[in-house]
Amino acid sequence: MVAALIALGCGRTALEPTQPATADAGGVDHPRDLPAEHTDGPPDLLPDLPVEHPPDLPPDRQPDRPTCIPTGSETCNGVDDDCNGVVDDNVQVIPCPGGGVRQCVGGAYSDCPRRCEVCVPGSKRTCITSFCTFWGNQECTADGMSFGPCKEAQPPPACADVASRMQRSPELERCCIRNGYCCVDEFDLDGDGDRTEMMGRCESIVCE
Repeated sequence: MVAALIALGCGRTALEPTQPATADAGGVDHPRDLPAEHTDGPPDLLPDLPVEHPPDLPPDRQPDRPTCIPTGSETCNGVDDDCNGVVDDNVQVIPCPGGGVRQCVGGAYSDCPRRCEVCVPGSKRTCITSFCTFWGNQECTADGMSFGPCKEAQPPPACADVASRMQRSPELERCCIRNGYCCVDEFDLDGDGDRTEMMGRCESIVCE
């Protein structure tokens, strides 16, 4: 009997379990590292594919930007002629005959400034200084946009005594106006609060 038991268990050990055959195996031997053809688990998925990115391009070669072709030195035309990324840079200004300059703005040169925006170029008005003679002159600039600094001058004979006695004062400004000069209203003689306006004979100095 012992010999019969030994014969029946030939080829297996006590540590190796027996595997009963299943009804749906279909006689197919499936390796243990592969899933069976009929299972309830999820189907095998393909690995994620890498995302396609557009190639890296230099700043002047972007897909939506045309290639810049240099055409020469930069000019005032609203175009990047030298392809340095800046439009109308380092464009020279154009001097105006009466003073001032024409500048490149928005691809075109501006007009020359008016020659008589504030005063007639080269004309002079009287100002009251705070030292020495207490009398001075201011000349209108070449572009007519403003007056230059107040430069000391000798007062006219009709006002020399007032300048000597009263120095810088409303009386000296009144003397300036009475004697036919165009004078800066530094003492607000008309009481309007404007100490930069001119009073007296200023027809040949102010702009029309």
